Amino acid sequence: MTFLSIIIPFNSEKRFLKDCLDSLREEKLTDMETIIILNGISKDKEKSNNLDSINELINGYESDLNIITKIFDENIGVAKARNEGLELASGKYIYFIDSDDYIHEGCLNILVNIAKETDADLINGKRVRTYYIRERFEEELEKRDYDFLRDKKSILDKIKNMNKSKEMTDLESFIQDLVAKAIIEEEVLTALHCLMKKDLIDSKFNENKKYFSDYEFILNVFKNAKSYQTDKKSIYAKRLRDDRVNYPSLNQEADIDKFKIAYENYKEILGLVESIEDEEKKKLLKDEFDKKFIRYYFYRFSRQYRSNKNDVWRTEYFDMMSKIARTFDSYNIEKNKKEIKALQNHDRKTVEKLMNLRLAKRKASNIIFRNKNKKNAILKTIYLNKYNKEPIKQNSIVFESFRGDFYTDNPKYIYEYLLKNYGDNFEYVWVINDKRTKIPGNPKKVKRLTLEYYHTMATSKYWVLNGRQHSSLLKRDEQVLLETWHGTPLKKLGLDLENLYSGSPKYQKRVDKDSKNWDYLVSPNKYTTNILKRCFAYDGEMLETGYPRNDILSNADEKLADEIKAKLNLPKDKKIILYAPTWRDDEFFEAGQYKFTLKLDLKRMQEELSDEYIILTRLHYFIANNLDLSDYKGFAFDESKYDDIAELYLISDILITDYSSVFFDYANLKRPMLFYTYDLDSYGDVIRGFYFDMENNVPGPLLFTTEEVIDSIKNIEKINEQYREKYEEFYKTFCSLEKGDASRKIVERVWK
Repeated sequence: MTFLSIIIPFNSEKRFLKDCLDSLREEKLTDMETIIILNGISKDKEKSNNLDSINELINGYESDLNIITKIFDENIGVAKARNEGLELASGKYIYFIDSDDYIHEGCLNILVNIAKETDADLINGKRVRTYYIRERFEEELEKRDYDFLRDKKSILDKIKNMNKSKEMTDLESFIQDLVAKAIIEEEVLTALHCLMKKDLIDSKFNENKKYFSDYEFILNVFKNAKSYQTDKKSIYAKRLRDDRVNYPSLNQEADIDKFKIAYENYKEILGLVESIEDEEKKKLLKDEFDKKFIRYYFYRFSRQYRSNKNDVWRTEYFDMMSKIARTFDSYNIEKNKKEIKALQNHDRKTVEKLMNLRLAKRKASNIIFRNKNKKNAILKTIYLNKYNKEPIKQNSIVFESFRGDFYTDNPKYIYEYLLKNYGDNFEYVWVINDKRTKIPGNPKKVKRLTLEYYHTMATSKYWVLNGRQHSSLLKRDEQVLLETWHGTPLKKLGLDLENLYSGSPKYQKRVDKDSKNWDYLVSPNKYTTNILKRCFAYDGEMLETGYPRNDILSNADEKLADEIKAKLNLPKDKKIILYAPTWRDDEFFEAGQYKFTLKLDLKRMQEELSDEYIILTRLHYFIANNLDLSDYKGFAFDESKYDDIAELYLISDILITDYSSVFFDYANLKRPMLFYTYDLDSYGDVIRGFYFDMENNVPGPLLFTTEEVIDSIKNIEKINEQYREKYEEFYKTFCSLEKGDASRKIVERVWK
């Protein structure tokens, strides 16, 4: 007999399955088999997740994991797939893992070793919910607490402190990890991350249930078991899909009415628990469910009851919560007994009074004691509870570009068009962090994330932004959000991103939420329109007008270029190279803080080119560290903080870039471009991925060394001739809408 059978149902997303199989292979287990049930996999070779590509992936693990596969053309569902796996399993112990999920290093070995030492019937560990890819999860687990991600030491300390007052039995500890922590967000009970003896299994998963089919199965196994073990150092990563729109998990599909689903599940589970004859098991399980639902009521339900716009929370859901509360055993209610008693009695008036008092105390406590940024927490509270109830100024327009750091980009040019053509018809407000920034027309200036900022955002009719709105903002129904975005997409964005190295693990959930508040989204071409609609799951109105920031490239004259050079104190007798690289997702100090290491050899360039050229560097606004160019005085100038990159385009003779979308805009000038792509393989294949075929479609050479860059600049006329036809084709595709009138078209549509 094989010691362990691992069962994996699979029907989508090959990239997740790879993480799963990698984590199993690294356990280096012997005397085991891995059963993969492939169901509903397309045989169409044009699709990325086709059967041939899945089999090719699996074959790479066959010798290490002793893989057995069974294929179903149709999607048979998780319950039936697990049942099919059980039919094939020959192991003494069964272990279920979902193909989305993975195991923290060494953690399945922990459970297997316990099984071999104790011969226990059931052995489980800790399940942790995460949005992270496996590589990043491992990093975060080691270095910090984040949501449910806690390092092993933190887990052990908490358990140790908890056990000082009461030593848990093996059964109590097992049940604590068996019942989910976030009962509304995931299955209350699950068969995942639990070794179970096969001879205890006398029933199947319920194939008639699409969601939450584990309950009856795992409780039946639990009823049959006699001995239990758990180890909280054994961590299982329960992946929350990073694209809830295109590739939702089963639980995410059920999000629409998940409270009602949880209510029905609770009733079902109570019935199953009542059927357990062992009184100790029954009581311990019931106590654990009580604790989790009581916690849910205090920490989640109450907030929804107070703030959710849907009255169902104060009517139907309140009725359901009251019925659940009547099942609570009184000894499990340690605090706020009066509120629970009122809830059990369906006394809505008393519940609301006590709930409001409790939540007010908690909010004050969180601001004072728990919130790292107490000031912003207070401001946000004022914004939500006071400012968002004030009248909206119908003629007020607030503009923000790159989080208030610059007066630039599409919002700048829309503002200047409105100012020139409509003057005092509107009240103009600019979100600008440096109030010394010169802005024509004398608009009101507010610093981002101040009290004045929140008041402005709450009471202005129109928001004009070039990036996603701040997470603390709540757009009111009467307000209009014009999202101009800030570039033609080259790198994957939003819901199209697969590997998130540096951003928040909830990044894509936020993207989906934010885009639903956009009333208009600006696009410079059809290519961009198609991508932005998909990657932001946006179904609002697209303004396919060209970018306002590029109007200047069509309308400017030589006089303006001379004025810009004079303002920057640049020599008049030198040609100008503009170097504008992008940021890399994997070069960061911490989430949201990026760095950049200059890979061009400026010393060599100065030696070879300084007689004819100077170079301006313009780094992405995300990048945290500044360049020190003091060694190249008179040749290299850092213009990263110059507000308007379009003005730098105007004065430049050559652009050097890499994977920044600046080249789509610069192409409007029909001037030469060089692409310094020293890390093309890693950037395209691993870090982010491209929408655009860099190797075949850019209108200039891909260069990999400083020497190649220097040689291309020296032979720029030859480069121009070599790429003439490709440049013309590129221009027609990406620049043909740019006629210098994008601002006018947008203003006439949005402000009628």
